[in-house]
Amino acid sequence: MNRVPSAGLWPGQTDENEMGITYDHIDRYLLGEEISAEEIAKIEKLHRQSEHKRHTPPALDLPKLKKL
Repeated sequence: MNRVPSAGLWPGQTDENEMGITYDHIDRYLLGEEISAEEIAKIEKLHRQSEHKRHTPPALDLPKLKKL
């Protein structure tokens, strides 16, 4: 099965269209291969914009709350 990666939120949506760059070019960036400066900037911007997804979300401290 070779389907195009998609979040499936609407018909015709694809990850690559949403990101504005292909997975092939992202792979090339990760492997240290040559891609355009524009593509490098796009990948690094996407990485910065998704930083919050790489952190543990805050959680309620129940033992501390119980002492109040």
